[in-house]
Amino acid sequence: MIMKNKKVIISIILVILVIVAVVLGVFKATHNENYLYNQDGTVVDGKKDLINRLKSIEDVNERKNQINFSVQQNIITQEEANELY
Repeated sequence: MIMKNKKVIISIILVILVIVAVVLGVFKATHNENYLYNQDGTVVDGKKDLINRLKSIEDVNERKNQINFSVQQNIITQEEANELY
């Protein structure tokens, strides 16, 4: 009888921990200003941010490497890469 009570208590504790973890994860994902949403509630445009970051790289070789990597990973198109070179 005691063993059955321990299993029930452990199961309840595990369920509560899982629920708390999911709630905290959702809260963190939706309330981090720089993660998914802008301050006005629109979705962050990661491609636009990447292009701006690539434009700001001053080292020619590093910039070229980053642009080539982005094209290889299909993050930007070859036309966009040609504009960035």
